[in-house]
Amino acid sequence: MQQVPRITLHGLRRYLFPRAFNLLLRPISVSRGQQVSIRFLSTEPTVAAKTFRAGNRPRNNKLLSVPSLPPPPSRLKGTPSIISTRDIEEYVQPLYLRGWGLAPILPNGNGIAVLRKRFDFANAEALHEFMTALREYEENQQHHAKTDLFEGQHAVLVSTWTHVARKRNGDINDKDIKTEGVTARDIRLAYALEKLFESALAASGDKYDPPIRQEADQPKTVEELEGYS
Repeated sequence: MQQVPRITLHGLRRYLFPRAFNLLLRPISVSRGQQVSIRFLSTEPTVAAKTFRAGNRPRNNKLLSVPSLPPPPSRLKGTPSIISTRDIEEYVQPLYLRGWGLAPILPNGNGIAVLRKRFDFANAEALHEFMTALREYEENQQHHAKTDLFEGQHAVLVSTWTHVARKRNGDINDKDIKTEGVTARDIRLAYALEKLFESALAASGDKYDPPIRQEADQPKTVEELEGYS
């Protein structure tokens, strides 16, 4: 059988799949950290899959390219802090050029800032490789993303946020110092996925064609993010 190119992420071993390998995809919300075989998905459409805006879908032009990403933020010990305006300017805005969005969602009835992007692949094998590498990264870093697949499409919507984070400029003695939202851990995950996605594009011969996002999904300051409606 014909084999697909090998893709690596942070030295993790990749598994090769024959091109005859076929996935029948229906939309599914995969829990953060959940191990799942994507060959047998048959759930109802998720909220994220239903509400993903048509304007965010990728264009077909394969001639576009994007600037390189800067080095990701360092990994620090302890509870990470919610991102600041400086973090948005330095680390998140480069992700905007690659189709990422930063906006609140309501997973549990509360508005939580989430970093998210839809990734489209040339075939089912490439998508499977990406999902496998994502799960390995999650286990290695002990940080998990939410993923939504789309029926009949080789695509996944990745959403990432931190469940336990420190509020910006919070008093260490403040009992209400903990919150949820986007931190450096989510930025590092996004940067790692971008490297993996570049490898997938190189394997398929395509050039980077980032999705189009609405301006409201790409705030430039924390004030804009918190004022999102």
